[in-house]
Amino acid sequence: GGVRRKEVAEHAVTSGVSMVGIATALALNPNLPNDWFNNIDSAPQLIPVTWKNKPLASMTNMSMVRYQFRKIVKGKKTDSNVTPIKAFVLDLFCRKLKSREYRNWIAEKAR
Repeated sequence: GGVRRKEVAEHAVTSGVSMVGIATALALNPNLPNDWFNNIDSAPQLIPVTWKNKPLASMTNMSMVRYQFRKIVKGKKTDSNVTPIKAFVLDLFCRKLKSREYRNWIAEKAR
């Protein structure tokens, strides 16, 4: 996983790997497979999270990816320059809201 460049993906596949993980790159550039097919050099990258607390940094990196996917779902352009803290806080808010919606849905189905 974490592949961002066409050359790396091709090398992995030719060396016998069955599948290459490009989800983060796709979150930043949904047109990435077409870019690669058309030989357009594209290697999308998020702002690196360099926090000392590695579990929190990892959670924040995933929040940044989910931030991009939420933009795509809304039909908006992705933003590779989103700050880690902004993505993390918005993700916490969205997850809390979705958890509440799910609990309400479960409670309604139980009636």
